[in-house]
Amino acid sequence: MTSSDTRVAIIGAGPAGLAAARHLAMRNIPYAQFERHSGVGGIWDIENPGTPMYESAHFISSKSRSGYYGFPMPDVFPDYPGQRLILGYTNAFADAYGLRDKIRFSTGISEVQESGDRWKLKTQTGEVLEASHVICATGHTWSPNIPDLPGSFSGDIMHSVAYRDAALFRGKRVLVVGAGNSEN
Repeated sequence: MTSSDTRVAIIGAGPAGLAAARHLAMRNIPYAQFERHSGVGGIWDIENPGTPMYESAHFISSKSRSGYYGFPMPDVFPDYPGQRLILGYTNAFADAYGLRDKIRFSTGISEVQESGDRWKLKTQTGEVLEASHVICATGHTWSPNIPDLPGSFSGDIMHSVAYRDAALFRGKRVLVVGAGNSEN
């Protein structure tokens, strides 16, 4: 990638990164998109390493208020669709607009630095790229925040980012501390 061939770099291919890519493509604005995982979906892909998603997760807002602009969720979806439906819908959006072809999958960006009127991006493999603009669509719930609490506890401690299914706790007494997103 040279200074002249990339106007915009999009980091992330979850819902926000895909929406940005579609809008740039619709306006014929050159861009390159990078995704550290092997597929689209961001946190909604439960196979994406580090995702805080779990099997029974679902939208907390109505499907009629939460879909991509101009690409409504299917009528057959429940009003508050679950994780698998949202991931399928996100994949359908990427396919409907031909967005996969411009995504460099399995390419994490480890560093972004301003360099004059451009930006230098460094991939996790050390490749250095340049762009005139950067859209950072990396989400905000990837890094668990585990507070240092006084005292001791001899049981199992698990951050919610490791939770996938309630079966793990069958027959156990559980204390949940906190009630919101956990991030640094």
